[in-house]
Amino acid sequence: MERRDFVSNIGLTLALVCTAGLAACSKGGSNDPGPTPPGGGNAKLTLNLGSDLTNVGDFRISNGVIIIRTGSGNTASAFTALSSTCTHQGCTVATFNNTSKLIECNAPCGHGSRYTTTGAVNTGPATAALTAYTIKVDGNVLTVS
Repeated sequence: MERRDFVSNIGLTLALVCTAGLAACSKGGSNDPGPTPPGGGNAKLTLNLGSDLTNVGDFRISNGVIIIRTGSGNTASAFTALSSTCTHQGCTVATFNNTSKLIECNAPCGHGSRYTTTGAVNTGPATAALTAYTIKVDGNVLTVS
């Protein structure tokens, strides 16, 4: 093969490889993140306070969050939002006990850790607090992020 043919074939091969590479890179991805969830793109949970958590002591566990109404009124300070993942064994906390005012991890782990509404450990074996999240209230819409 002559030098001229070799260089020509190399150029053609490189052009084909680059075209195939560009085609492969353009598949399966998009710069469009899709629809923005209510409350913004970083919202973990959004609630309608007209129908959700209407009474002090009401709580909801959803999307990795436990949110508890700790006071009256539709202000951020009337709620607490924490990670619902127990820091002892990684399971989801089971409930908020309105009598003791403690978050309980009774099931499925069954180890009995309890946390205050600030996320601090009240009763072990857990030794680390639950992560707190930011709460924003805009009218009747509560957003946890």
